[in-house]
Formats: sequence, C-alpha cells, structure tokens
Amino acid sequence: MGALLNVATKAAALMATGVSLYEINSLGVRQANIKRESNYADDFIAQNIGSSKLNYPSEKHNAVKKWIRDFQYLPQPSEAWNTVSGYVQGAAQGIFYNALNLGFSALTFFAKKDGLKKAGVVGLGLSMAWDFIANGTNLFEKTDYLRKK
Repeated sequence: MGALLNVATKAAALMATGVSLYEINSLGVRQANIKRESNYADDFIAQNIGSSKLNYPSEKHNAVKKWIRDFQYLPQPSEAWNTVSGYVQGAAQGIFYNALNLGFSALTFFAKKDGLKKAGVVGLGLSMAWDFIANGTNLFEKTDYLRKK
C-alpha cells in the first residue's frame, strides 16, 4: 500500500506542477506580448509624430515622410528588453497565483513520511478545488454590474 501511495502522490504532484508551470509560462508569454506591443506602439508614435507634419506643402517631402512612416523598422533594443521584462513580470504573477499548488506539490513530492504525503495530497486537492470553484465558475464574483444600488 505504501508503494502505491508513493506513486500516486508523486504523480499528483507532477501533474499539478506541470499545470502550474504551463500557466506560469502562458502568463509570461501573454504579458511579454502586451508589454512589447504597447511599448512598440508608444515608440512608433514618439518616433513618427513629426513625420505626419509638413513644414510647407511639398509632394516630394510628403512622399519621403510617407515612405519613412511605412518602412518596417528593425527591432529596437527596447523591444527586446520589454519582451524579457514582460515575460518575467507575467511569470512572477503566475508563480504568485500558483504558490499554494506549487507548495503542496513540493510537500507531496519530497515528503518522506506517509502522513506528510497525505497532508500534501489533501492540501493540493483542496487548493486545486478552490482554484476551480473560485476562478472557473465565478461563483464569488459580483454579477449585478448593471443594477443600481
């Protein structure tokens, strides 16, 4: 029975850790894209604000400015920095949100005594159930947004 408990607890811990790592990565990627695109738009506007203005009406200058505006710029160093920092920010947020699952997974996986393994599995199960109920079903969310108080 002890060997079966050992395999079952390690499998549960690995699955919960895998799900948490997947979520941490997806939050990191999402935040990296948001930060990169937002800062790219800000940089593009800042760099090209003058290209939409003409000092005097000139078709030649207007054509040059239009070409510059439409030109695909090479990636800027700030774009790479924003991508990396956005990923780190999103991953940190994912770690924070999944701290209980990761903690109970670690307890379940590394515990030597059966009592600690069982406590880890129960905690992991309760944590995953709470996460599902609170975030998957929105039972505790305010739903009367349009009603006057």
